[in-house]
Amino acid sequence: MGLFGPDKITLTLEKFDFKPGESIKGQVSLNLKKPTLARKLQISLEGTRKVTSYRNGNRRTSYQKVYDFDLPIGGEKEYQNEQVPFEMKIPSTILNMETYKDKMTDALEDKLGAVGSVLGAMAAGASHIEWKVKAQLDVPKKLDIKKSQDVVISE
Repeated sequence: MGLFGPDKITLTLEKFDFKPGESIKGQVSLNLKKPTLARKLQISLEGTRKVTSYRNGNRRTSYQKVYDFDLPIGGEKEYQNEQVPFEMKIPSTILNMETYKDKMTDALEDKLGAVGSVLGAMAAGASHIEWKVKAQLDVPKKLDIKKSQDVVISE
């Protein structure tokens, strides 16, 4: 149940734990009061990493997006009450930490020089990636209708 009545969008997954190379299967259900013109309906897989830094004795936490893939599952049309099944394959190399370490190390090295390079390598190896599957109905000139679900991707 949403804040002001029934949910406008529901995201249902067959399971929540995945391994690289598997497919995420599920269904997006729309329950709109009236027909709504939208640009697209899409599913996304997003990975974010919590990054903690210290500057002048202050601790600062931010989130860095390390993976983002969008899969359109419906085009421009009017949507109202629909169930749209989907399947999204997880790349077999998604947990290849070298890619993420390189990005973080490069960013810190640009800002801090050689010290940043060492700190980046240490931080990238120790941090955890949080994964989400998101469903979004892109409605022009209005707020998009969204729903997300946490998932686990591990070896």
